[in-house]
Amino acid sequence: MRTQHIKRSLAAAAAGALLAGGAAIGTAGTATAAPTAAPTTAASQHAKCVWHKGYWIKHWQKGHWEYRWHNGHWSRYWKPGHWVRVWHSGYYICKR
Repeated sequence: MRTQHIKRSLAAAAAGALLAGGAAIGTAGTATAAPTAAPTTAASQHAKCVWHKGYWIKHWQKGHWEYRWHNGHWSRYWKPGHWVRVWHSGYYICKR
């Protein structure tokens, strides 16, 4: 996962450099007297992403009566209480 993130970052940086280089070459002849713009803060800052790993929890399911249709009439069955394991999957949080 980490190598994929690094590859994606490098590809985005290369694409940005190509676009900026093309814009500089295209406008160099027509706007040589124009003042240079200050660098944007968004371009100089990088998002910091943090991975929060997944985890298991145990949840108690209370016992209850279930009503089922059986042989032409309703029957009542007791379903006893039991533990249920629930997986909470991991996620990324990215701050800009």
